[in-house]
Amino acid sequence: MEILPFELIEDILRRLPVKSLKRFCAVAKSWFLLIESENFRKLHLRQSLLSNSNRSLLLGGLGLYNIKLDAMDKAEVMKPPFYYKSVDWISNSCHGIVLVMSDPPVLWNPFSTDYRVLPDCAVEYETPAEAYPKTAYGFGYDSSNDDYKVVRIVEVRHKFSHVWIASEAKVYSLKSNSWRRIEDFPYPLPFLKGNWRVHVRGSMHTLVEDPNNEDEIRIMCFNVQTEKHYQMMLPQGVRTDGFDVTLDVLDGNLSMVCTKRQRIVIWVMNDYGVKESWFKLLSVSTPAIERNDIVKPLVYSKDGKMVLLNCDDKRLIWYDLRTKAIEEVIVEGMPFVFYAESCVETLISLNNKQEIKKQIPVRKKEKIRNKRDDFLSEGFKLVL
Repeated sequence: MEILPFELIEDILRRLPVKSLKRFCAVAKSWFLLIESENFRKLHLRQSLLSNSNRSLLLGGLGLYNIKLDAMDKAEVMKPPFYYKSVDWISNSCHGIVLVMSDPPVLWNPFSTDYRVLPDCAVEYETPAEAYPKTAYGFGYDSSNDDYKVVRIVEVRHKFSHVWIASEAKVYSLKSNSWRRIEDFPYPLPFLKGNWRVHVRGSMHTLVEDPNNEDEIRIMCFNVQTEKHYQMMLPQGVRTDGFDVTLDVLDGNLSMVCTKRQRIVIWVMNDYGVKESWFKLLSVSTPAIERNDIVKPLVYSKDGKMVLLNCDDKRLIWYDLRTKAIEEVIVEGMPFVFYAESCVETLISLNNKQEIKKQIPVRKKEKIRNKRDDFLSEGFKLVL
């Protein structure tokens, strides 16, 4: 039997899903060392992105679920390997890693099962008596330093009017495993559900009211590498008055969803930072969608002819960009209400397992098992 060259084995392995690679670590020591190497992890990620493969949907809201986009047949329950108070909300995905909105927050790769609990971070700003604090998180990737960063914004708002008073900003670096204070955000964030997940090209994006005109909006961005703020231009001639406007990410591109009763218009920026590259992806109305549906674009189909839409966190539909036809997606085991985030399955490691084990409280079942084992051990000692 002829032995394949190692280079060919590597080329084959980097095309496989994470679950298979985890099993193949046991084939041989050389395979284990290859698959666990930093270089292979990056090669595997690059291959998945280029081939548009190993893609999943993560569903949250009522527990966590994973749906393989290539099959779209079953929602698998995901059980985080760490202690948590609540794990219903997760951030956007950066290279398969997500930020779990727990207490404390946790960075987690649900496919490699690596995780890291973020260290404690005190709030330095003293909240006035007539105000209340509100915390939001952003998660992004700094490609220049190959670092994953979490930005925490603690906003102070008036108790009754909810008017923004001030904010405190801190950034966490995975490389240094520490927080540090940065320049405070000069604008209020919308009332987010714990995080703003619109991360594109190393920057986080949010919609804010124009301070000179409350009826107008603008896109503000924060670069996680330079830690600088800048403004992104809206599509030329777009109408936002009377529309509910949200930002999203569609296969790595910034997108904007404009909703008005029974009509949805989705814009996509094809060339990041170029105003002229905004184009209208689709305009859809009832009966294709239900009245007042909140629609979120998720991913394109593999051939690029359809786009998957989350409609009001209750159903998934494929929208054909050529024929304008829709097809409802039926997935076994999918919860009746959810939010969805698209991601790519990766081996990217947070390499902090031993350190985290010391920090995480033991689950109740584990405590009971340990007590039982101690009791049995004592019993055997008595018999002997």
